[in-house]
Amino acid sequence: MRLLPTPALSRATVYFDCVAGVAGAELSSRLNVANDSVDAASEQYALHAENKQLHMLIPCAWGGGDQVALTNIKKSEFVALYDDQMSNAKGSGRSHYDKLRLTRLGICPFCGFGHVSTLDHFAAKSRYPAFSVLPINLVPSCSDCNKGKGSGLITVETEMPHPYFEDSRIETDGWLICDVIETLPVTVVYRTDFPADWDNLLSRRVLNYFNELKLASRYAVQAASYLAGAKEFLASLSAEELRWYISKKANSYEYKNEWEAALYAGLAQSEWFIQAVCRG
Repeated sequence: MRLLPTPALSRATVYFDCVAGVAGAELSSRLNVANDSVDAASEQYALHAENKQLHMLIPCAWGGGDQVALTNIKKSEFVALYDDQMSNAKGSGRSHYDKLRLTRLGICPFCGFGHVSTLDHFAAKSRYPAFSVLPINLVPSCSDCNKGKGSGLITVETEMPHPYFEDSRIETDGWLICDVIETLPVTVVYRTDFPADWDNLLSRRVLNYFNELKLASRYAVQAASYLAGAKEFLASLSAEELRWYISKKANSYEYKNEWEAALYAGLAQSEWFIQAVCRG
């Protein structure tokens, strides 16, 4: 996961710009009146996110668009505010949607290789509709991560790292491991191994993220494709050159807990791989 800076967009600006596009005068009026309640709820969201306690948010029940989510606003009305006014290409809040999707090189912060194509509601709008257009609840994402993350309740047992609020150790400490399987063609397996000084809650959040997004299998597919494409080049090197190249690559990545960095770290520890490649 790549941590992201907290969006600079004002919560109130995004909310009112989206409300401005609502056609019905009665609904528009209710949404404007609800602003103070939305603001208070958003402050609670930020507090819980900072404390890694988003499981303390109060969810709506599954389904039932007529449920009152906050003040006098139905769940379906909050959801429509996002669908019609923010993600819709012609919506009054679309410019904010486009700004939030911008990331460094357009790469998904969840998987580290997919291209950003959408926004993920970290707290799903189907369960937490009051945060449908809250900037700090909207994370740029590739479609696979957005779909894979699901839309369930956030609990102590299921909470994941939040790219805007998570502990920086998930980037600076190594925890993603790639094991080389001694078979031909070469295959690898990804797993987690958390530092001993991590507390159980941090380890659980990262493990939930790794499992929920099915990163073990997705990373393995990326690695298999990459190794197949690099096979001819790697085989052209001598054993000494190959060791040097793999070691150099293993130490060249900014994000050590992504599939390619972990791949080279794993290859660097496998003498079997060196010999297998050199034998052709």
